[in-house]
Amino acid sequence: MIVGGGHNGLVAAAYLARAGQSVLVLERLGTTGGAAISTRPFAGVDARLSRYSYLVSLLPDKIVRDLGLDFAVRKRTVSSYTPAVRDGRP
Repeated sequence: MIVGGGHNGLVAAAYLARAGQSVLVLERLGTTGGAAISTRPFAGVDARLSRYSYLVSLLPDKIVRDLGLDFAVRKRTVSSYTPAVRDGRP
């Protein structure tokens, strides 16, 4: 049993499953991926934020190879920005 369906929990579950173990992943949120997902935090604003984006280069090549992962890093249209919230509004 893996408690937490974030990127680390999913990697652990994948390794256990590849080793022939039966795996159950429990996640309290409606989606898995944890910090590896991107979201649109502001209604009506076409901007996606990811807490993981700055770590993507740290994903070990061994994990990518072992699990047969395929992903691409895409350029953003906005080079960098910091969203500001004041009185609950962006």
